[in-house]
Amino acid sequence: MIWEKFKPLFHPSWHAKIRPFIESEECDNIYAFLKSESKKGKKIAPQSIHLWRCFKETSLDDLKVVIVGMAPYHTFKDGLPLADGLLMGCSITNKLQPTLDNFYQGLEEELYQGLNINYIPNPDVSYLANQGVLMINASLSVEMNKAGGHLPIWEPFIKYLFEHIINVTGVPIIFLGKDASNYTKYVGPLCKSFVLSHPASAAYQKTKWSTEEVFTRVDEILESSNGFGVQWMDFDLPF
Repeated sequence: MIWEKFKPLFHPSWHAKIRPFIESEECDNIYAFLKSESKKGKKIAPQSIHLWRCFKETSLDDLKVVIVGMAPYHTFKDGLPLADGLLMGCSITNKLQPTLDNFYQGLEEELYQGLNINYIPNPDVSYLANQGVLMINASLSVEMNKAGGHLPIWEPFIKYLFEHIINVTGVPIIFLGKDASNYTKYVGPLCKSFVLSHPASAAYQKTKWSTEEVFTRVDEILESSNGFGVQWMDFDLPF
């Protein structure tokens, strides 16, 4: 693919690292597949302009933690995909989806012991992305009503991302669910990784992650190495 066409889709801090993949035959194969599927009349989420959004919202220089989850939402409303390019984000319709709602509940249960703090259940997770949390889907695209159908197509990119970029940073990585956990094989020794149940799974409903304290442990790692953590929840502050 021609890098100059893709360059505006990424924060400048990613340019040197991402460009070799964009210009590779593997990226050509991904786009050949997507174009072929589109010509067949298949609807694909998210919209092409949002495909690489997680790399636009999060600077590589400010990267604190990576969260890898399922493929994007595969459902549409009024002709538009729910997926907005960020993991679990649903800002296109601005309607909170059950998966993201469960994610927030799990955070509240772990970090605040179920005190029902006054937080904003925000459909737009860019407040996390802008803090340095790379909110990336296990595959960057999906066919309508076929959850996870594009996972094999995107694995070469995820492999490249980890082996050539993420592993060098040494940041902690959280994998949500079975699909995402398949990528733990690409995590290098510098990165501490955690695997949690998918927010929509039966396992999540049973524990809400509170006993595993993964987000607390990630903050401890960040605070010990950098002196700061992540504001995991969007608080409704009075000022």
